[in-house]
Amino acid sequence: IRKPNTIVKFVAPTKTQLNSYSADLMRTLLEDCPEEFKPTYRTKDYVFVFPNGSEIHLAGSDNKHAEKLRGSSAHLCVVDEAGTVDQLDYVVKSILLPTVLTTRGKIILASTPPLEEDHDFLKFIESAEGKGTLVKKTIWDNPRLTKQDIEDMIKETGGMTSSATRRELFCEIVRDDKSTVIPEFTA
Repeated sequence: IRKPNTIVKFVAPTKTQLNSYSADLMRTLLEDCPEEFKPTYRTKDYVFVFPNGSEIHLAGSDNKHAEKLRGSSAHLCVVDEAGTVDQLDYVVKSILLPTVLTTRGKIILASTPPLEEDHDFLKFIESAEGKGTLVKKTIWDNPRLTKQDIEDMIKETGGMTSSATRRELFCEIVRDDKSTVIPEFTA
């Protein structure tokens, strides 16, 4: 909205997931947006078009849907749930990276760690850590949750030693049940 003619490309693991949460996400993002600045949605193209010429292009990574993001430049690319995107390395390096070359744009990969020990996202985590660009947020960093909310979620995901709790709530890479440090439970 602040930068005319900006292109954002947003990738989700599947086209179905994209459909299920993009409308909710945009509704939340735009709830206090003045009508004159709100985008229109081109359903056929999966593109939000803003009055200032900026656009948000959406694609799932399944069934080669991300291929439609090729070609045009982008100022920002976001891959949501990157830890579950098939062929993540290909999507990032062959489809998205060329789109930010001339704009000097950024690519953001957001996700909890993957279940699979050989998933491409682990290489991106390692690389970002080495460059000092890794941002790690845990359930404790969410200002919308109370201590009780957090304690309840930890219990529901299997307790502090559970792989699900450690991966989903504390962003730990869980290779097996003994290979990572169990996070300290503090408020």
